[in-house]
Parts: sequence; C-alpha cells; structure tokens
Amino acid sequence: MPGKTNFHFCIKANVKMHLLAYLLLEGWLKLIIDSSRSVEHYSLSYSNFDEMAQTYCASRSPGWVFAIRRNCANAPTCNDMCAAAENSILETISYERESVSCYDAFHIHKNHPLLKANPGSDQPDSGKVNIGSYGYGSGGCTWTANHCGPNYCCCKAYN
Repeated sequence: MPGKTNFHFCIKANVKMHLLAYLLLEGWLKLIIDSSRSVEHYSLSYSNFDEMAQTYCASRSPGWVFAIRRNCANAPTCNDMCAAAENSILETISYERESVSCYDAFHIHKNHPLLKANPGSDQPDSGKVNIGSYGYGSGGCTWTANHCGPNYCCCKAYN
C-alpha cells in the first residue's frame, strides 16, 4: 500500500521535527538561562525612563547627546557627572568629538499610576494623568549636589 508508507513517513518526519525543535529550544534555554546567575544579570541595562530621558536630551540639542542617570539624593552636579563620564562618552563615539559638557537636566516622576494597556485603537484611561516630567534647562547642570532635582543629566559631546 503506497499511501500507508507515505502516511508513516509523514508521521515519523513530523515527530522528528518536533523532537528536534524541542531539543534545540531546551538547549538554547540552558545556554541562555544559567540558574546560578541573578535576575539582574539578565535584566536590560536601560528602562523606559532611560529611553524617555534620552529622547528628551536628543530633542534639546543636535549632535552626540547622552542621558546620564543621576541619583537625586546622593549625586554630584550634572556638570560634574558629565565631566566624569567624558572618557566613556568619547570612547562610545570613537572620539569623533573632543569634549563633553552638560547642557540640560531632566526629572522623570517615577511614582505614577499605571494606566490600562491600549493595544488597540481604544484609549481605556483617556484623560487620566500618567507620567510627569520636568526639564531644567541649563540651570539643571548646576543643581545642588546631593539634593533631589534632576534624575538625568543631558551631556553633549562637541569640538
């Protein structure tokens, strides 16, 4: 019976493909997830707040700009933070510029209500307040050290 042979071949091939897919997935997961490491090891090094701050900084000046996190209660001024990050920033851009300085500072209010997801066209929490932010302008660069205020510094590389 030629039909029966084809049927068995298809089942065997299908089972082999599923087994191979399972073994590949299991192998990848073991390779990717090492249970001896902490959750922080696998976390991304940025957050939506970092992206918001980078977007703010980029909107305020053309050229190479960087949003640097600032711990508002225990940090130097943004001028000092940008100066301290100068080598890392210049290395990141392959030394296309010569210097780095602060030009703005930004605060994102992180304690905010969570709105409902809106994957469709509906806006279920329309009219509700969500994230607040404050742009300091160049005055944020000299904001008092070790004092809450900006939680991001905007640093710019220039010649």
